[in-house]
Amino acid sequence: MKFLVLMTMPPYGDSRLKPACDFIAAVLEKGHELSIFFLADGVWNALKTISPASDEWHPLQFFQKCSESAELFYCEAAGARRGVTPESAASFFRMSSLAELSDLSVRSDRLVVF
Repeated sequence: MKFLVLMTMPPYGDSRLKPACDFIAAVLEKGHELSIFFLADGVWNALKTISPASDEWHPLQFFQKCSESAELFYCEAAGARRGVTPESAASFFRMSSLAELSDLSVRSDRLVVF
């Protein structure tokens, strides 16, 4: 089964991120195909400068591990409005567009929005 997860929350300050990441981990653990698209404030998850305290959960490390098995996209327009550029984004994120989000949703069996 192919899943598309749409992430709209920032890396910090939103309690939905950790449950969303738990869902993503479960999808990958079951061997399903997965694409993750970051939109709105979710594009901040792509910033390579995310630097939590050493005793805090690190979302960027989680997404880097996910990128070994899943495609990670961030919206170019949402990124431009929030200062996320190809230079500031981690290399395992791919800049994309809403047209690609539409295409991914058509090719997916399930769309899950967080």
